[in-house]
Amino acid sequence: MNLQEAGKLLLVASGFDRREVSELNATAWHTALGKHSYEDCEKAVIAHFTDPLTRHEYLTVGHVLDRVEAQGRMSKRAIEADVRSAKARGLIDRSYPARERLPEDVARRLAEARRRDMEQVRELES
Repeated sequence: MNLQEAGKLLLVASGFDRREVSELNATAWHTALGKHSYEDCEKAVIAHFTDPLTRHEYLTVGHVLDRVEAQGRMSKRAIEADVRSAKARGLIDRSYPARERLPEDVARRLAEARRRDMEQVRELES
């Protein structure tokens, strides 16, 4: 995604929550989301505002990243790894099929847990 598309993405979000769209905000979102496609990010923004679990939360770039990364985990290898990880964390039942994609809410919780794990590792390293 380029800087102009990041601004466009903020405009989409502002249609839902009336956020301020500025060059500074677009630059920040571009910095965080630039490696992802505009289309994937737009789907994530719309999903956030239509998901009963998140539609009342203020959208952050972290929400977009979590959804885009969860959507991107579609290969057989990634799905199997996610299912193993979700089982190990107690997010799904042990009987869940190893090759079936995780439900979106579980995939999002798994992405959040992984992010927390990475933050803990960074804290230990500093």
